[in-house]
Amino acid sequence: MSAIEVAMFAGISVLSGDPLYEVAARYVADLRPQRIDLGVGVYRDGSGRAPVMKAVKRAERCLVDRQETKAYRPLLGDPAFLRTMNDLVLGADCPALAEHRIVAIQTVGGTGALRLAAALAGSASTEPRIHLGAPTWPSHAGVFAAESVVAVEHAYWERGANAPLVDQILIAARNSSPNDLFLFHGPCHNPTGVDLSMAERREALAILQRTGAVPMLDIAYYGLGSGIDDDLEIARDMVARSQRAMIALSCSKAFGLYRERVGALFVLCADAGEAVRVRDKLGRLSRLMVSTPPAHGAEAVAMILDNPDLTQAWRDELAGMRDRIIRLRARLAASGLSVLASLGDERGIFAMLPLNPAQVHRLMLDHAIHLPASGRANLVGMRDDDIPHFLAALEAVGCR
Repeated sequence: MSAIEVAMFAGISVLSGDPLYEVAARYVADLRPQRIDLGVGVYRDGSGRAPVMKAVKRAERCLVDRQETKAYRPLLGDPAFLRTMNDLVLGADCPALAEHRIVAIQTVGGTGALRLAAALAGSASTEPRIHLGAPTWPSHAGVFAAESVVAVEHAYWERGANAPLVDQILIAARNSSPNDLFLFHGPCHNPTGVDLSMAERREALAILQRTGAVPMLDIAYYGLGSGIDDDLEIARDMVARSQRAMIALSCSKAFGLYRERVGALFVLCADAGEAVRVRDKLGRLSRLMVSTPPAHGAEAVAMILDNPDLTQAWRDELAGMRDRIIRLRARLAASGLSVLASLGDERGIFAMLPLNPAQVHRLMLDHAIHLPASGRANLVGMRDDDIPHFLAALEAVGCR
């Protein structure tokens, strides 16, 4: 090996591991029968399975029978997927669609949508920033930093509160500028489960309209909060109230397509001419990142949304998932432990349990319950039969 080859990698430092995947590794290595995985955000049913949705299975069988090629799809992604997602997310009668102000591109999951949005922001500004409420999804800052978009944090929530820190959010909005993105979570905030109300979102959006900052929505858990249409109203309302906006969307949770990496980025532009330029730029950026996005999962989604019977089956199954989340939260909130009392007022699969790192360590060591040191818990990681063990373990580590 030459000295040049050694030098190429000599400066790479040892990085800390991803906390969530470290939790997953500890869980896999734990052979105790009562083990519980509250780490990675995957929906699980009452028996602990992360099942393939029935509507997805039916669509995949049709794809196997009908598919005649594995050739590349278009640069912007599968046309049927983009059409059906436009209709689902924004509504077929969305004025901005009729005005040709919406650019949609298929991405490699929701993470890919965020990364492409960051690249677009970086190409459009010399000093791009994104305003992030803390706490947030741990990868948000890193994804944007990878494209030299600087994260500016503001307080979104604090322990002991079961409502967002609206005053802090509005102050951050007032401090934004035209070169900035301002990130909003969709329904079922990750990691707190505490959402802004529609009125609070609209107040922040009105401020961003005055500062010129571009609102951005990261939406992954639609259908698991109040229902598909209610949950997606956030996206439609943002588009209706903004001159420019971006929406990063994942199909991982709502369609259970975690490993298929299906996502989309929607960009609302000021006019049709700007949309043409943005579409061209996104296509070129995506070409350099992934060439063309993967087809299988997107084709399954398009088939589901294009077939009324499959659409209804998907909606029904998603409603069942949502009902399990609501029932689980209600049962935990009614357990008598004050540390869980607010869970019934929150939404989605995640909650920030009021645990310190020492308590988290004891839960893992003494009770086979695995979650990150922050206390972020994927509640549906629990099987129905796990709840008594979970409640007893919380009491044992000092949570009352």
